[in-house]
Amino acid sequence: MTGPAQQDQIRSALRYDSTVPRAMVHRAAIAEVFLTDSRPATDRPDTYEVAAQLPRAHIMGENSGTHDFLLLVEVLRQGGVFLAHAYENVGLDESFIFRSLRLQMQDLSAVRTDDRPSRAVVTFTVYPQRKRNGRVQALDFTGSFSIEGKTALRFSGGLAFFTRTIYRALRARRRDALVGSIGVLPTHVAADPASVGRRDPYNVVITQAIPAGDSTLSATVLSDTTHPHLFDHRLDHIPGNLLLEAARQLAAASVSSLHSISATGLQVTSLDATFQEFAELDLHARAVARVEQFRLDESLGTLVVPVVVDIVQQERVVASFRLEVAQ
Repeated sequence: MTGPAQQDQIRSALRYDSTVPRAMVHRAAIAEVFLTDSRPATDRPDTYEVAAQLPRAHIMGENSGTHDFLLLVEVLRQGGVFLAHAYENVGLDESFIFRSLRLQMQDLSAVRTDDRPSRAVVTFTVYPQRKRNGRVQALDFTGSFSIEGKTALRFSGGLAFFTRTIYRALRARRRDALVGSIGVLPTHVAADPASVGRRDPYNVVITQAIPAGDSTLSATVLSDTTHPHLFDHRLDHIPGNLLLEAARQLAAASVSSLHSISATGLQVTSLDATFQEFAELDLHARAVARVEQFRLDESLGTLVVPVVVDIVQQERVVASFRLEVAQ
């Protein structure tokens, strides 16, 4: 027989048999919801464990043998939003934006796919920023991401939340300032998938990278609003995950071009992302990558190449990324 302590442990075990409500993670498609459960940590204040199931097959995964980096980031995004709604009383009708995200891979073997969906546990410690009336206006977080018991990566980041009224006012002010500049964009030709480390042309989000100076390449960001993951629901701006994917693809293309390394198989090992402004769907968006020198990542025991990528609209940087990639 089990004692009371064991029974409590059984009752509180994280579950993986169904997803959380899609509204809690701002997703329209049930298939795009990866979180399955959550619970407060018993030993640390403001700390929570979030369960997620990582799919074996996904449009972004492309059966590469590892869990796609963008899907790992999506789990973190969903986790931060879910905790804000579930534990910090942020209303479901509030909008959010990613302010920043930093992560460092800890174990490359942890992100390999298996012959069944992988179970993940993401531990978040949250730091809510409140207005005088108690409403959460931002949520910073730190934590670790484990897959099947292995710590895959550590991370930190921040989200900002806006009531519907404030969000509409922000967007209206920004759009009013762009009158005369916005319009229908020309149709660009997407890069060859292999040149950006992809297999499926549907997942390519930049044009072919071209030289733009010493160790610098650039490309145009493409926003296909029919994409079922990148545009799971209608948006009035380019989403952060598409900008991140554009940065990753340009980083892979740039390292491949400058160092004669195949873009296929290049994996992100660290990320430092900052989102400064809304990226507009109807303004030309240019991604510019500056490739730095190889360095040894002693914790992973592998050579990595740092790449700095800026997303620019109207000569203003709207998002900045510093990635490190390795084979």
